[in-house]
Amino acid sequence: MEIFFISLLICLLIIFFQDWKYRRIHVLLPLLIFFLSYFIMRSDNKLSNITVLFNACFFLIVLSILTIYMSLKSKRFLNPFENYFGLGDLLFYIAITPLFYLKNYVLFFILSMLFAISLQLTLKKIMKHNSVPLAGFSSLFLIIILTIDSLLNFHKISLI
Repeated sequence: MEIFFISLLICLLIIFFQDWKYRRIHVLLPLLIFFLSYFIMRSDNKLSNITVLFNACFFLIVLSILTIYMSLKSKRFLNPFENYFGLGDLLFYIAITPLFYLKNYVLFFILSMLFAISLQLTLKKIMKHNSVPLAGFSSLFLIIILTIDSLLNFHKISLI
């Protein structure tokens, strides 16, 4: 099991570096993260398929509300992937659905947004791009969460 957990952390680290440097991530990384997470959680009997479905539905509802809000604000339909959100961000947040129960997924989602905003504001002078590497910053935050959850023995955010 350790090798799968380490592989998951390496994939998250690669996402961080790719998104930081290029503002895009390779499509296979979120797929690999999903399958590694799913395998780890299923082998520990901590996951049901309904958990993954609920988490994905929550994320898609938030994305839909964002799209509707921004479209109404500009009085025309706006594609969220062209204006506000990257496809890599979508794939990343769907890929990590096996790692959390719904309540903790919502908590992680909110905290990762705050983490990304904080890092963006802190590092904006040294960043070459104006856009936020959301998947990258969120994967860095997830590395921190997973490491803390695996090392400490108190209430955990993730299912690890």
